[in-house]
This record gives sequence, C-alpha cells and structure tokens, in this order.
Amino acid sequence: MNVSIIIPAYNAAETLGATLTSIQAQTFPHWEAIIIDDGSSDQTVAIAQEFAAKDHRISLVAQSNQGVSAARNRGIELAKFDWLLFLDADDWIKAEYLERMTKALEEDSSLDAVQCGTSRIAPDGSTMLEQYPLSLKDLFPVLALRCPLLIHSCVFRKALAQSIGGFDTSLRTSEDWDFWQRLARIGAKFGSVQEIMAFYRMRPNSLSRDVNYIFADALKVITQGHSPDPRVDNPHPNYAQGQPKDTLSKYKLLLSAWFAGFCLSQGKDARPLLELLVNDQDPNLSSQPLAHRLFQSVLVATCQQPPAWTTLWPTLEESIRDFLQALENQSQTIGLTHSTMAILERKVLQQTQITAPQQVGKTFAISLEVTEPFYDLDCPDAAERLYAVVTMEGTELGTIELPIWDKQVSAWLIKDAVAASFAWPILKRFFEHQGHFQTTQIPKAEPQNHSPLPKLPNKQEWELFLQEICLVPETATNPPKRSEDGSITLEISEELADIQVSVPELDVVLTVGGVALSCVSIPVENNFISAADLRAALSLSNGFELCRACVREGLLGKPLHTSSSLRARLAESAQKIQSTQWLGFSGSGAIEQLLTANTIVLGRRGGLEGGYRRAILPASVAQELLEMSQVSREPVIQLPGPNQQPERVIYAPELMIRPYKGENLLKSFSSPGVQTAFYGRAFFETLFSTQPDPWKYTTPYEQTKYEQTLSLLPSTEINQALEIACAEGHFTLQLAPRVHHLIAADISQVALNRTAERCSDLNNISFVQLDIIKDPLPGLFDLIVCSEVLYLLDNLEQLQTATSKIALALKPGGYILTANAHLIVDEPEQPGFKWGNPFGGKVISETFAKIPTLSLVKEIWTPLYRVQLFQRQPEGMLAEHQTPELIKLTEQPTALSPEQEAYVCWNGGQLKGNPTSQSVITRKLPILMYHRVAPTGSPQMSQYRVTPEAFEEQLRYLKDGGFYSVAWEDWQLAMISQTPLPGRALALTFDDGYLDFFEYAWPLLKKYGFTATVFLVSERIGYDNSWDATYGEKIALMGWREIQQLADQGVVFGSHSATHPSLIRLSYSSVIAQASRSRMLLERQLGIPIKTFAYPYGDYNPIVQHLIEACGYSIGLSCDSRLSQFEDNLLALPRLEVMGSDSLQDFVVKLSFTAKKN
Repeated sequence: MNVSIIIPAYNAAETLGATLTSIQAQTFPHWEAIIIDDGSSDQTVAIAQEFAAKDHRISLVAQSNQGVSAARNRGIELAKFDWLLFLDADDWIKAEYLERMTKALEEDSSLDAVQCGTSRIAPDGSTMLEQYPLSLKDLFPVLALRCPLLIHSCVFRKALAQSIGGFDTSLRTSEDWDFWQRLARIGAKFGSVQEIMAFYRMRPNSLSRDVNYIFADALKVITQGHSPDPRVDNPHPNYAQGQPKDTLSKYKLLLSAWFAGFCLSQGKDARPLLELLVNDQDPNLSSQPLAHRLFQSVLVATCQQPPAWTTLWPTLEESIRDFLQALENQSQTIGLTHSTMAILERKVLQQTQITAPQQVGKTFAISLEVTEPFYDLDCPDAAERLYAVVTMEGTELGTIELPIWDKQVSAWLIKDAVAASFAWPILKRFFEHQGHFQTTQIPKAEPQNHSPLPKLPNKQEWELFLQEICLVPETATNPPKRSEDGSITLEISEELADIQVSVPELDVVLTVGGVALSCVSIPVENNFISAADLRAALSLSNGFELCRACVREGLLGKPLHTSSSLRARLAESAQKIQSTQWLGFSGSGAIEQLLTANTIVLGRRGGLEGGYRRAILPASVAQELLEMSQVSREPVIQLPGPNQQPERVIYAPELMIRPYKGENLLKSFSSPGVQTAFYGRAFFETLFSTQPDPWKYTTPYEQTKYEQTLSLLPSTEINQALEIACAEGHFTLQLAPRVHHLIAADISQVALNRTAERCSDLNNISFVQLDIIKDPLPGLFDLIVCSEVLYLLDNLEQLQTATSKIALALKPGGYILTANAHLIVDEPEQPGFKWGNPFGGKVISETFAKIPTLSLVKEIWTPLYRVQLFQRQPEGMLAEHQTPELIKLTEQPTALSPEQEAYVCWNGGQLKGNPTSQSVITRKLPILMYHRVAPTGSPQMSQYRVTPEAFEEQLRYLKDGGFYSVAWEDWQLAMISQTPLPGRALALTFDDGYLDFFEYAWPLLKKYGFTATVFLVSERIGYDNSWDATYGEKIALMGWREIQQLADQGVVFGSHSATHPSLIRLSYSSVIAQASRSRMLLERQLGIPIKTFAYPYGDYNPIVQHLIEACGYSIGLSCDSRLSQFEDNLLALPRLEVMGSDSLQDFVVKLSFTAKKN
C-alpha cells in the first residue's frame, strides 16, 4: 500500500518546513508528497525545492493563485498512488500516522477511508481542542449536518475522489466539508483509529474575513446535504435525495451560533447572520448545543483556553444576549435566551477561580468552605441563582446550585444541599482526622464531574459510621424505657435502651443532632422492643440519609480535625437545638428563625428516599402548593391568618405531623418469573451487535479447525443439512457447497443477518432463529453440525435435553458433526481452556455416546479440542460399538492468537469458584424511552414513532432474553442498598400519553408480560400534542377513561408536567407551577401517589431538579443516554431512547446490556 500526500501551499514559508519534516519522520516509508504552490510570494517555493532536492519522494508543482480547492484537485491529478492524504502546509502529523492508518485499511478491505483523532494547537503550543473520530462506517447522516473531521485526519481511496469530481472550486470555504459529504453520499465506508495523530495549527481570528460570507458557504453545504446533489452521479440509493428536511432548520439555526462566536470575538454584532435564515424556525431549539457552540467558537476564534472566559465574559455578555434574543425571535423558541445564558454562565464559572463573591449574569457565585460557619446570604438584586463552589479544608469537592428568592438564600437550606451532595467525602475526611483511615488525596473536581470521590461508603466504612453513632450492639445495656402511647422520640447521639410498649406498634421519631429525621413504625412482640431491634430498624429505614443528617448537624460549619467524636458533636448540637422547639415538634427548633406569621410551612412527606430535602419556595406559587398538599394529604403545619398574604413557603421535612411507615432497605427481591440464565438470547444478541467477529473466526487456529471438521464429512450424498449456532456464517459459507440444502440456525437474529449477507451468493441456504433448548428442530436431516455451543448450556440436564433433541432430528443413517474445546473442568490434569463453563468437549462427547442410537464413526483429537462424527443407526437398531477411526495429534496443529492463548492451561489446573453457578444480576438498569407505537404518521415525526411490528419484535427479544419489568421502588432500594437485582431487569417508559399506547402498545406489552410507566401531560389529557404543532401533525392523547382502565390493569403513571414546556426556559416559579399542578391533577383523578417525573425534552439542571423534588417527586427521568447505575441521582435517571429508525440490532446495541455473573 502506498499513499500520495497532497500539500497545497500559499505563502507558507513559516510552517512548510515543519509540515514536511513530520512527513519525513513517518515510520511508514511508502509515500510521496506533492507540494502544490498556489502562487506564493514568499520563500515557500525555495523551501519546497530544498526538501525536494534532498528527498526524491517530495515533488513541487507551481501554479498561479487559484485557491486551495484547485490546488488539491491538481494534486489528485498528479498523484501516483491509490490512497490519498490532504495535508495543509501549516499542519503536521504524528510519526506513526501512516503506519497506523494503512494498517487499519489493510485489516479491513471493505473500507474506503480511515480517519484518526485531531488536536488543535494554540500559538503558544498548548492543546486547545482534541477530537476523536466517530466509530461509524456510514458518515453521511453526520456530514449532512456538520463536518466531524479535519482535512488531514483522513486517508482515502483516490478513485473515490475522482468519481465525485474532486473539490468544488466555487466554494471558498467549507470546501472540505462539501468534499467529505459527497464522498459519504456515494456510500464510502469509513474506519477509524482512536488516536490523536493529526495536528492543526491555530491562528487568532483566522476567519477575520466577512463571517457572513463564510456562513453562507456553510449554509450551502448543509442545505445540499438535505437535497439531491447533481454533482454526484452515483449516490448511494439511501442518500440520493439527501437527508430528510424536517430537521434542517434546526441545524441551520444551531450552525449560526458557531459563526456568531467568531463575530462576537471580533467585537462585531452577530445578529446580521440571522438575515440568512429568514425562513428557518424551530420552536424547540435546544439551549445546550447552542451554549456549547458559542462557548467553543469564541475560544477557537481567539486561540485561547477555556479559563479566558473569565475576562471575555464582561465584554461579550451584552452582545451574546442580543444575539440570543434575536435567535429566540427568529426560531420562535420561547425562553431560549434565558436558558442559554444560564448554561453559559455556569460554563464561565466552571472556568473561574472563585475566591470572593462575584456575579456572572444572573448567577451569584461564592466559595463555600465546609469547615467554616454557614450564614444566610444576601444576594444582588438581579441574581436568580446561587452557584457555590464547595471546598473542604481548601480542596474543591464540587458545586451546588440553589434558587434565590427575595435576594436571600438561607444557611438552613445551604447546609442541607451541601450534605446531600458531599456527605460521605466530608465524613470520611473527619474519620481520617480521627485516625480511622489513611488520608485520602482528593482530586480536583472537574467541571464535568463535581463529585470525584465515591459518593457512598463500602461495607466496612458503613459499619464504622454506625459504630460511631452507636447503632451497633453495645456491651452494656441501659435501663429500659417505657412508652405508654406507642410513640417515643430518640436522639441518635444518646445510648439506645430496650423499650416496653403496650401497643402493637411503636412509632419512633429519630432526631439527629436534635433535628427530626424520620418516624419509623416498629412491630412490637410481647410488649417489648430490644435495643438491638431498634438499632436495626433505625439504620435500615433511614439508609444513607442518616449519614447526610449526621454530617449536616454534626460536622458542617466546624473544623474537622478536633478530638471531639461525631457522637459528641451531635449531642452538643442536640442540646442547643432542643431548647428552642417550635410548636411542640420534636427537633424543630432549627427552623424557628426562618418563620414569620405569614410563612406557609409544609411538613414531612412520606415515601422511600423522598421528601428529605429542604426547600424554600416563593409566595407566588403558594396556591398551587397548597392545593397539591391538600389532594396528596400532606401536612400543612402553618398558614397565614385570614386576609393575610403569604410571604413564602417552606418545606421542612423535620416537621412530622403523623408517622409514615419506614422501608426495610435490605428487603429481598423475589419474582418467580425472573430468569437468571447467563448465556441466553440477550447475551448473544448483545455480543454480535457490539463485537463483530467475536470468536476470531479468521485466525489460523479457527480456520484449521474448520478444515478438519469438513474433512470428516461423510462421502455419501447429503440432501438436508442443519447447522446449529452458525454465528456469522464463516463455516456456513464453506459447508453449503457440499450439501444440497442447508438450514443455518442461530439464537441471534443479528448473527443470522450477517450470515445471510456473507452467503448472499449462495441459493441453497435458508435461515432460522433457533433456541436449542426452547425450540423444536425444523425437520429431519441427513447431517446436523453443532459445534462449540453446547458447553454454553447451564447444566448437564440441559445438555442431555439438547443432545437427545439433535439425535431425534436425524434421519436413519444421518450424521452429527461436532467440534468442541477441551475445558479443564472436565480433565483438570490435562491441557484445556479455563472458561468457567460447567463442562467441555469430553463431557459433550460422552453425552452423545450414551445415546443408544448413535455411534462414533470418526474423530480428530488435538490437545485443545476434538472433532467427532456420529451416525444414527436405522430404525429399530442399536448402535454397533465398533472402534471409531481416530486421528490423534499430540501437538496442537496451529498456534493460537494471544487472546486465545491467555485462557489456556497447558499443564492443567483448577478453576476458582463453582463453574456451574453462572446467573445474571442487574447492576445497571436499562430504562427505555418510547413516545409512540403506531403504524402510520407524519414523516417529520417518524423518529418518535415505532411501528407495532418493530415494537413486537423488540418485546419478543426482551422476553426471549429473560428481561422483566422492575418496579421503581425496587430499583430505588437497589440503589440505596447497593444491592443488584436478580435477572435481567429493565423499565419501559412512554412519554406524552398518546392514544396509540392504549390501542397498540399496551396489548403487546400484556401479550409479552411487561408493564410500563406512562408520563402524562396533565392539562392536555383528552386533547392533542399542541407542543408539537410546528411539525404539522395533531396526535390524539389518551383521555381519563383510557387512563383509568390502564391504571386498573397495572400501568404506572407519572408526570410529564402540566403543558409540556422546556423547564429550563421557564422562571423558577413557573417550574414549580408546572410540577405541582400536574401532580395535583393526576393524584386527584387517579387517587394514587404520583412520585415520578419525566423532564419534557429531557431538559433539566440542578435547580430544576431541586424544584421538582420540592414538589414531592422522588424520581426524575432525563434523556441522558446510558444505563442507570447505583451512583445516579434519583432525580436525574438516564434513559435510552428507542427511535422509529432503530433496527433490532440498533435496539440491542442501545441496551448495551453487560450482564454480570454471580
């Protein structure tokens, strides 16, 4: 393989030498470099000639100034080799660039191009932006929207460049984007090397020319990507018409933000850019990508690092706001300016060293040291939110954000928020000072992750914590206490005692440092509760919230390095606070200073891991909050007097007007339908979807095994053959020509699809999806091939079932051909693989041999596997036990790959643990997000609509794979207790509440045994999706009649707000109104608690989370695309969106279900 490197150069004397030196340093020698001088007036030509004179691989061609596109086209004409690389004269590549790129192309001959990662280098030599390539072979859908690769990050076929006519010389800019887009339109397949190897030299204001002109070129390219391209004679059929136009306006509007950053960085008004978009609107334009583009483009234009925003912001804030307001008007996205500015302010503050209070836009920022006293904050008039950088003994832990009401934020609220986010790192540091642990070096919190330390303790650490607060058995016992009325208040810092009770249940109010934490109801037997039972109930029922409360009341605001124990600190706090109780509530004195006669006070809500967080809310939403509390039957502790206007609303979880039942955090999960088999369909669909060639079929080791297997085929004519577990068809392709008709079977539909593609030139193969245990075999056969799959069964009983089924599917005189590896579990003293399966080739062979109608005819034996041919005797005859023909190879005929070799024990060995105990547990939960299930609909909304046929295929896969629907409470308990769920758990969710859920989705869910949660837009129930009016399709939503029917059948309902706005675009009062009105209406109509909330459009931020929790929700669901895990915030659980365009393979890949063995 040889590569032609084309280098257009125009007045590049300063940099050309470094560019050519990087080429000469290549570890791959087979290249030529063609320098096209485009009419330079400096020393460019002289430098090029000097290099060319010393290295015959470098040549120079001069032309009059025609532009970079014409120069590159000239280079294409002159290139001698089949592979091209464009390298601008001011950029350079890593020494291993060509070696790595050509290797990737040689390893996959189907590729037309391969790309690598790139790095933008600032004038001072620092790295500004690093970008890794997309792992997609088909890049046209991406290139229709943006350019994800720099010009010198790709090596590609010369023939393809010629077939699309090279570069378009009518484009002065974005010509590289246009080139790659046309290349992808014809179906070019891109590979990737995930390594930074191409470097781009940045210059300040390199786009200092007319930005409008440059933006216009970019708009031409993005528009072309959504239309037919007359310049492309041979487009891929899927892309002849370009991408669908329904999202074009959205991406043009987003593109404007990138170029606006260049205008703004030059002190220019960016609003004129929008004159090129007069016909483009999108009322749901997203703020996050807008803010990202503005933030990055200003840095690129000025060649500065992100911390430069600290000084850039004061000069750019007003012009950024002006541009965003114009964009909001143009797009008709209400609230776009508000939400985007808030995100930008957060981004700026993440790059700022906050040593003193400062204001960025409407965000008031402070530094908060947890060992110093906490005070109520007086905030600037225009500030809407508090951004606090939390430090511990000078080291940053992360940030918290809270809303600002009436220019104040209470210390009572701030302490609760700090404890909620950072309780364990703070407590662990305190224990280190006490001598319990070695000191932990805390990494600096990065902007993307404000909790660098583990949020939760391990078991040993948790036991230490319980010991410190006396929730472990003690050697001495205190005199028993007595409760006459069935209730008692206990302070965590006091020693526990046995309690004598004369009622069936004892309600225990637990206070921590004098502040009430919970009320736990404990069953009473024989009028007595032991101190040990009290300890168990209090620790289990409060879970990690106990740690948060201890940190809040015992550690915050005080030095951590004193000798005083945690228990002593809590006792001191309790003594201070209990002397100022309010209205007779135990442990309520902490809020007395916040109260006035016109304060509405809401008391503690019940429920698992919900209602613990404090909140202060504005008077403007008092009516909605009171109506919600009334419907939900939640305690209202204080109301203003008659004709008095409320001043504010306080939610005080320490005020408990009645007990609620505590939950046992370590309850066991049980479901008779849960399947825990490891190697089921889900395993194989995931394997083949995420790992092409998982078994390394093309290695010499596997190919030799194939040849040996084929060598044992009988010489008789084979009419009907069955291959079980055909995988991706490598052996199928070799077997099919030797039989008249072949059925290729596999448990994985993805594998079958690949087999069909690989064997598309053969017309004697049919394909069947088959589970060897569950499904009958499809007929009677002259030959059945079943290799390297039976030891993936769970136990010997399944093996006996499978081998008997195979034997019965043979015609009299038919053959079984099987190859299986030797495992050390069968023969620990002999060579074999240490795979952890319950049995290997020896036991499989013995099981076949025990079937009376079978006899072993031939065998090839090697140290690591055996290939065997069995024959079924005619009807009524038992197998004759004659000596089979044996070929025994004492040396392994072919070397193994390093990956295979790692699992071989050549001298035998023992497996650790029990190889038969492989079962599936769920540590990471797939939460699937759907919108519609319907057969037809508007093309503009197709991504949100899954057809009933596709939905049923997905449900069938889930059912076959052993998945089951888990309740939210069970996943909450799993998260709180860090205890995996059994089997393959998942949750299915549906947003908006469309009528087609009732008509199409629910019947299929019932058929396959799943349930779902539907998130309702409460004030649109019975109407239509008015929030999507711009897409021109009114879709009916369910009415109360359908919703009630579904609720009676087990469908779970949650809130999707009252009217479906993006909450981050609203004022904070409006967020509260949306959440509280929705919950109130749903609970009033359905008569059940509504505790789950799905953020419309997936838009949320820390303050929206805080307000949603303040409205009584305990679970929030986002659109963050990943599996949910134990460490997630319950108010921001991620979901995997299932789209209408998803194939079954796409669906499996999205699940990314990595099962874990017990």
